[in-house]
Amino acid sequence: MINILLSVRRPFCGKILSGEKTWELRQNVPRVMKREHVTLWLYESGKDGERAIIGKCRMVSFALITHMPFGKVLGLFIKDACVSKTHLRTYLPCFAWGVQDPVRLPHAVPLSAIGLTRPPQSWQYLTPEQAAILERRGSE
Repeated sequence: MINILLSVRRPFCGKILSGEKTWELRQNVPRVMKREHVTLWLYESGKDGERAIIGKCRMVSFALITHMPFGKVLGLFIKDACVSKTHLRTYLPCFAWGVQDPVRLPHAVPLSAIGLTRPPQSWQYLTPEQAAILERRGSE
């Protein structure tokens, strides 16, 4: 099992947790084996964000996007990624991470609870011990 701390700005973090955003765009992708379980712990970043870990979801797939999709595919992808056509165009090439099963934590968890002093710029792997702390905090 792989656990990843993912920095996501508001309002996108909330859109992932509500299930509205099912594709998260990133410049790279973690090394994962086929069928390996990946949990994404969502750190809400940005000046208006909680600046804490507020939820989790599963990464179920990823795809390299090298050019703009077209037709209905473009419309569906933009809707499911909650981005504009212009944003997507300027971000290419990128990876689209498929996310499912979002869960909001009952209380925001500060990074200090897992021994971190600053959030990742994009994402970072978590140790099994850090993930266990977050799981315990999520069931309180």
